[in-house]
Amino acid sequence: MPISEGEEDLSLIAAAAADAETYGGAIPPAIGELERRLVLTSLIRHWTEAMNGNGTQEATTATTTAQAAVLAKELAALMDMVETEDASLDRLDKLVPETFSEHWQKTLRFLEIVTQAWPGYLAQSGMLSATGRRNAVIRAEAARLAASPPDAPVIVAGVTGSIPATVALMRAVASLPNGAIVLPGLDTDLDAESWQTIGPEHPEHPQFGLKKLLDALGCARRDVTRLGDGASAAARARTHLIAEAMRPAGTTERWEAFAAAARKAPAEAAPQGLSLVEAPTAQDEAEVVALILREAAEMPGKTAALVSPDRFLARRVAIRLEAWGIKVDDSAGRPLGKTPPGAFLDLVINAAATRFAPAETVALLKHPLTRLGLDPFAARRAARALEIATFRAPYLGEGLAGVEAAFERAAADRERGVRAHPAVKRLWTEDWQGARELLARLRAAYAPLIALYERTEPLPPPGLPHKGGAEGTDENESPLWRDEAGETAARFFASLLDDALPRLDLPPTDYADLYRGLASAETVRPRGPVHPRLFIWGPFEARLQQTDVVILGSLNDGTWPKSSDPGAWLNRPMREALGLPSPEEKIGQSAHDFATLLAAPEVILTRAEKKDGVPTVPSRWLLRLKALLDGMGVSEALQPKHPWLAWARQRDNVAPVPRLAVPEPRPTQKQRPRKLSVSRVETWIANPYAIYASEILKLAPLPPLGEPPGPALRGSIIHDALSEFAKAYPATLPDDIEAELVRFARQALEAYAAHPRIAAFWIPRFERFAAWFAATEPARRAGVLEVRAEVTGDLVLEAPAGPFRLTARADRIDILDDALVISDYKTGTPPPDAKVLAGVSPQLPLEAAIAADAALGFEKLPKRPVATLRYIRASGGEPPGEARDVKASDVAALAAQALDGLKRHVARFDDERTPYRPLRRARFGYDYDDYAHLARVAEWSSGAVAEEDA
Repeated sequence: MPISEGEEDLSLIAAAAADAETYGGAIPPAIGELERRLVLTSLIRHWTEAMNGNGTQEATTATTTAQAAVLAKELAALMDMVETEDASLDRLDKLVPETFSEHWQKTLRFLEIVTQAWPGYLAQSGMLSATGRRNAVIRAEAARLAASPPDAPVIVAGVTGSIPATVALMRAVASLPNGAIVLPGLDTDLDAESWQTIGPEHPEHPQFGLKKLLDALGCARRDVTRLGDGASAAARARTHLIAEAMRPAGTTERWEAFAAAARKAPAEAAPQGLSLVEAPTAQDEAEVVALILREAAEMPGKTAALVSPDRFLARRVAIRLEAWGIKVDDSAGRPLGKTPPGAFLDLVINAAATRFAPAETVALLKHPLTRLGLDPFAARRAARALEIATFRAPYLGEGLAGVEAAFERAAADRERGVRAHPAVKRLWTEDWQGARELLARLRAAYAPLIALYERTEPLPPPGLPHKGGAEGTDENESPLWRDEAGETAARFFASLLDDALPRLDLPPTDYADLYRGLASAETVRPRGPVHPRLFIWGPFEARLQQTDVVILGSLNDGTWPKSSDPGAWLNRPMREALGLPSPEEKIGQSAHDFATLLAAPEVILTRAEKKDGVPTVPSRWLLRLKALLDGMGVSEALQPKHPWLAWARQRDNVAPVPRLAVPEPRPTQKQRPRKLSVSRVETWIANPYAIYASEILKLAPLPPLGEPPGPALRGSIIHDALSEFAKAYPATLPDDIEAELVRFARQALEAYAAHPRIAAFWIPRFERFAAWFAATEPARRAGVLEVRAEVTGDLVLEAPAGPFRLTARADRIDILDDALVISDYKTGTPPPDAKVLAGVSPQLPLEAAIAADAALGFEKLPKRPVATLRYIRASGGEPPGEARDVKASDVAALAAQALDGLKRHVARFDDERTPYRPLRRARFGYDYDDYAHLARVAEWSSGAVAEEDA
């Protein structure tokens, strides 16, 4: 009889079912797993609603359908365990004494779903649970064998009787004249005293299950005949060593005698073909395992297998082998969500569930399966255009309508010539047309899902719109439903859309999480050619299969074996009262697998000392083995015959390279900029490389994807509002200054007012600033003839490489009878006077120099000396605003000094030998250096600062 993929005793069902039903009568069908999950989810939701209606406080167990689905999965596992052990939950109400915490009282009330509601549903539907039907089939087969013994031999092999129903079947087989039971890995060498202490004192021992089975069958260990006594001396020594290493904790004092005997002949006592590799990280462990398997593949006829319960290790090894062109059979397969179709289906529903948020929408549009009836190149090109035009800017939209509105607003700005990012300017007309067509196709494909999410009343599970949206997005031109992953997804949706399934009153907002919870149980088994001599198995699958080399991986406590957890539903006393096995019995079953595998001819044990940066604890079995070998004086016997770890780490070793020097680009004189704004001069002084990247290479960083409104946008809006106010009232102030300024601000904020951050913070803060501005502006206007806003100006410097143009756009210039006042608006902290006077922040002094220029200067501005340089801070906080004049005794001298420093700087960079280096100076801040990654600052900078004459 074949071994199944799940519980070991399920292997008895396939062959037994047909004859058992013939003899035992019609056994009702089993409820499907998906139906069970959905029914339990519905029962949990109704129970929660009923408890909430009664005002019961603890009934907040599952506030959403997604949470109910998670609890349904856990409840299903509890029911399977109870039915597997032939136990009953009928006495649950008597299992929670007052000495238990209130948590268990609440748990008891919640488990009424299992004890009352669920049995009622099964009775009404005329079905059995899968576990209950399995037990019925096995018992019917046992009854058939007892009533009609077959003439042919009946053999039960490789089963330990961990399920009570199988014990009845095995008892029936044992009573047959031609029946036989072949027990896997029974230890016949362990001394009788230790054997007796195994049960019930040591459920964690590898022989616990077999001893329990023999006791249930009424057999003694001496009644079992050993098969295959022709084992070699080395094999017998290995078996004896394993038995000693796994000895019950109560008799480990006998290790001393065993070790003393071994020390007399260490060469003979040292195990052959057994080694250990302890890797620093999980990645190193996977690399070691992959190398061992690759070496086996290169040896003609040699077979090898990785055996481990760690799915992450198995996946890493399989991927590493694929990089070498070796496709290995991973028996557990891959989760559906880790395949392209599974990821695509998740993105489809995720985009709708998040109302087409930027990151989710772009991820969907960039997935290879998103075609929308277009060829792949056109689909990707249109997706990039949509991303750049719509999502690489402050985004406030919601839903697909919001995406379309943002796109059309960007298109309108393009037509009006509004200043845009260089990447937007480089889009061709065909790109805009393609993005618009892509949006139209996306809306058509998503019409069912959009309609679904716009409804408020409860709905049946919207699997059909989900499937329709995926098919519309794919347009049946890519392999969505093809190959192994596509076919698995198709079967899953077919089961999800089965009319026989119960319908949940499901709010649309819960569907995405419910779908992920249900889909997480789906795995994809690859088809096609795989390597015939390399395998990746789980511990149970490896029991009746043999290879030349066995690698036992992830030997860390908590992984192999897993921790003994009684579970969330029943504590240890409750489990014992119900007749359920202790959690340690699972450890005993894992120990049996480990001990059996450890007897293979060549075994390599591996573990990672750290996982995700966290130190691990070696498996208790590995600690026992190492302690015993150390006592025997042969601890070096576990040294591998090849330096696997050193070879594995060679993958990350590269030839030594000299420390990266600071980049020193030296463009030609013609490439160097001949024009710069006053706001960029400080950047040129602080970090010439930023000017090189932006002005010479013409590189502009893309804004973050779907960036929410931030300080830059807020500063721009406040600047616009103050500028519009100054343009509207250049000479006289309105009667209500505050109301007018707020009016201009609201006009600028109109497109963004729906955003919660702007509504909750920006508008109230600006209103506070407006009140401060209204109270202080009359004093600033005293003696002012006119206020100019957004005034442009130029100044030309003579330089070695030719004229150099300095440009400016002053936020505000006040015109007095005999002087000018230049103001700069700031939403952040203005630079201190010391930096302005020292030339570190030269923007305002350079604007003063432009104003004094006789040839050009500011546009349509009278030639008058600059009397004051002023910063007006619009914070809206505390204080809400601030006007600060730079304390300069002579503004003209300060302007001349700044201009003279700029001339020297220009002359210096007109020399082709002067590099545009990425400097790091103590007087400047570099938190917002957009080109630090391009200059690879982290690779050459050691935290020191560089100074350079300016």
